[in-house]
Amino acid sequence: MMVVTIELELAPIEDAERVLDAVLPDNIPLPVGLRIASETVRGKLVFRIECNRGLESLRTTIEDLMSAVDLSLRTIESTE
Repeated sequence: MMVVTIELELAPIEDAERVLDAVLPDNIPLPVGLRIASETVRGKLVFRIECNRGLESLRTTIEDLMSAVDLSLRTIESTE
């Protein structure tokens, strides 16, 4: 099993919560052998990805997740 933890420090803290709310629906349902746990901790957005599906699947999952985070952050910036 491969495990990756990604921590993104966002300010203000509310942005971390807004991004998490935006990307959560993209993570359900997940394929067998893939698990993503996500939470906000003191202004940090934390993702823990566990993958039994091979390195390419893990890479693709990270790329998809970071694209969703990027889109959410750009949306937040454009509405402020």
